[in-house]
Amino acid sequence: MRSPRPLAVVRAMLVSLAGALACAACSTNSPAVASVQKKVQGLLGQPNVTSFLDVRFGDSLYRVQNRFPNGSLETAPYGADTYRINNIEVDGVRYQQVKYEFTTYSGMQLVMAWFTPDSSGKVLEKLVAAVGPPTEQNSAKSSAPADTQAAWQLPHGERVLFDGPKRFVAVVGPGGGPLKQDAAENDTALDTP
Repeated sequence: MRSPRPLAVVRAMLVSLAGALACAACSTNSPAVASVQKKVQGLLGQPNVTSFLDVRFGDSLYRVQNRFPNGSLETAPYGADTYRINNIEVDGVRYQQVKYEFTTYSGMQLVMAWFTPDSSGKVLEKLVAAVGPPTEQNSAKSSAPADTQAAWQLPHGERVLFDGPKRFVAVVGPGGGPLKQDAAENDTALDTP
């Protein structure tokens, strides 16, 4: 792994926030698409993100391959194992692509998803329902979801980023620090199969 450069570090922080958003994009009522589950832990009384599309943070690559056998194994720009799924729809949310990234010792710790334009509203709605109002928001509260950028920093280390204009959501799990650079680079464009 290369040592982080200042621009890469800033990108990584933005991507980390995106990661948290991605996982939250699914409500607890939609176990198939993004079964983002809320948990109340400790005295914080705030939710944390535990999964995305029924893949839990910490799951092995093997488990994700079994869950989605039609996906493909790739290597991320900084060397992490990545599992990519194309064209999946769950609970009315259509994703053009979903990528899960894995750390050597902590399993799946980053999910990045690119959704279709007509799914923006549902993704943002599910995120807010799962983890509450965003920590940061770069648009007026009355703006359309397609024009909204928002981020959540959750109490257990998860970071979520929602970028409506780029149709991108990312969630970095509590052990996803090494994957922040990958998330930052991937928020700029949809990789085509």
